[in-house]
Amino acid sequence: MFQVYKESCHNCLLSKNRIVSGKRVKEIISGCKAKQTHFICHKASIDDKDVCCKTFYDKFGHFSQMIRIAERLNMVKFIDLPDNEKLIPYNK
Repeated sequence: MFQVYKESCHNCLLSKNRIVSGKRVKEIISGCKAKQTHFICHKASIDDKDVCCKTFYDKFGHFSQMIRIAERLNMVKFIDLPDNEKLIPYNK
């Protein structure tokens, strides 16, 4: 099963409240596209889980062969975001 959060967290990589620089965002997105994979939400990675960022899924999911296959097989499961505490954004 391919898991995606139902909503974006407050510090989404693709928001103005992200916790990394714009340069790092570009590197992460480019890497995901090149590897045909997805961005694991930092809220999931803290718990050592593999859950796709909702905003990444919506904006860039079509670039990932893995996501396209999961969609075709009806294997995408949208799950609740466990903790949506807002962290200090990179730009502050």
